[in-house]
Amino acid sequence: MPISHYGFRALPFPEQLAVIWAEGTFLATRWEEEDAVNLYHMGTFFAEVFYDPDENKMLSTRTFTSRECLLDYAVFIKLNDLET
Repeated sequence: MPISHYGFRALPFPEQLAVIWAEGTFLATRWEEEDAVNLYHMGTFFAEVFYDPDENKMLSTRTFTSRECLLDYAVFIKLNDLET
């Protein structure tokens, strides 16, 4: 059974990452200043993993259920990359 949003938020950071890798579906990457923000669908919520490429380090996670938060990723979607 997939983890719930609240169950995920109660986990320590290293365990959150393990659950994301095991259960999440990668959707997209956006950039916030110099950090990459990777978006994962977790079934009933979305999780973002903030990554510092210069330090090669995962910094934090953020979760949300609102689809409005997905708008941050819209500028990174290129429809011409889709096959017809």
